Amino acid sequence: MLLWLVHLNYILEALELSKHIGTNTNQPPAFRLMALGALGNGFATYAVSAIMILYLYEPLHLGGLGIDRITATQIMAVFSSLGYFAGIAGSYAADRLIGLRKPYLYGTLLNIAAISLLVMPHGGLTLFFISLALQIVASGVTGQSLYALVGLIYRQMGTMRNTAFTMIYIMNNVGAAGPVITGAVALHFGYNVGFLVAVIIQLLTTLPYICLNRRYFGDLGMVPPDPLQPAERSLLIKKSLGTIMIVVVLLVSLIKLGYLTANRFSNTVGLIGIILPVAYLIKIIRSPKVTHQEAQHVKTYSLFLMGTTITMLVQGQATGILSIYTLDHVDLNVLGIHLSAASFQTVPAILAVLFGSITSGIWRKLGKRQPNQSLKFGIGLLLWGAGPVFMTLPLTLFPANVKVSPLWIIVFYILIIAGETLTSPIGRAMASEVAPAAFITQMMTIFTLAQAAGSGLSAIAVNFYTKGHEALYFLVIGLIAITWGVAMLIKNRVIALGTVE
Repeated sequence: MLLWLVHLNYILEALELSKHIGTNTNQPPAFRLMALGALGNGFATYAVSAIMILYLYEPLHLGGLGIDRITATQIMAVFSSLGYFAGIAGSYAADRLIGLRKPYLYGTLLNIAAISLLVMPHGGLTLFFISLALQIVASGVTGQSLYALVGLIYRQMGTMRNTAFTMIYIMNNVGAAGPVITGAVALHFGYNVGFLVAVIIQLLTTLPYICLNRRYFGDLGMVPPDPLQPAERSLLIKKSLGTIMIVVVLLVSLIKLGYLTANRFSNTVGLIGIILPVAYLIKIIRSPKVTHQEAQHVKTYSLFLMGTTITMLVQGQATGILSIYTLDHVDLNVLGIHLSAASFQTVPAILAVLFGSITSGIWRKLGKRQPNQSLKFGIGLLLWGAGPVFMTLPLTLFPANVKVSPLWIIVFYILIIAGETLTSPIGRAMASEVAPAAFITQMMTIFTLAQAAGSGLSAIAVNFYTKGHEALYFLVIGLIAITWGVAMLIKNRVIALGTVE
């Protein structure tokens, strides 16, 4: 009951902040639809993934699928990366084929249908992987249309963009408080009922968009910013079909030959995740549709993208290795109440709403006197790095057979979420700000591909996680984030000039 009240309190705070922003900046009504969509999207994403990994490695007699834990962690990391990769297709289609609004609607509805498959009892691994595949396709259809639509709403509104993306971040994390709900439901009624809750919430938050998008958006986002010519469309269809056939044949052949094991596939996806955003960024910079000034802004922004990749490497430990550590080594009995491991995924969501509201208020109060983007981002990276470094303490101080206090996990989340409230809204807002005119949605995809690179690194990093060396594992990851943060702090003025000139 206490967690429900805390969750409700932060929802009310977020809505109050939204009202305040709207009153002072003439916030467009369309933004409220996207904020509600962000809430539903956050709930579906975090609430489902939080119990999905538990569902994978829970023994069969307890209602799970009985997969070993390292494999389950790799599956979730690969799933995350493939979802980001698939978003390229949706973002390309939005910019060049059908505009931004249809991909958002159709992708969201497909995601609801995909999660619905997990509601069916006794579906087993077959239905699970079909659901995963459809969720990846849904990510591909949706792309980054939600965030691109927010950027389009504020295209001509200057500094209001940063406030809007902070609010979207807050609403997304109000939805991300879902794991405490689905975790509790799964614990008492089974995983299938937990997935059902996620389906209902995302459907309810999508209905207002279905009913009101024409009234609030008008023609905004209906026309692609850089439409393909008929001849280009025909060529694209041929290339797409050819590529799909080659990939399918290659995968089937490798599986039959026994070469494509789960571990190799995980590492391959991780490697692709690292290479893909770099290649895509080079393509945009070299495009004849991009001016010299736009290219320079994008090049400078790549420093923020690298930082984003590092933050997702840290985040991957929170949703993978740390989830397992919580289940095995953390005392889940608090004040006589037994908590599910998934419920700890709600802690960062509550913290994100709290810290996001605070930082948003600080930036509004400081106005033009607030720190530049690089300075904020650098400080955020230091906090991201402090989280894993802090976790070396319980790993060093307590033997493996001791159940540690949940406060260790909570402090870890306090550190990294304080960092996230500085890095995530800035990264998305800047992607919209520096986006060349012909690549509005695709530039948002570049940001998520940088996140995919972090998920890919996380999938590879799992190979280096061994019993007895956990402290060193977390120390190295933390120092990577701290080093990049220090570099951005030292060069903050030069970096800031490179993104605004």
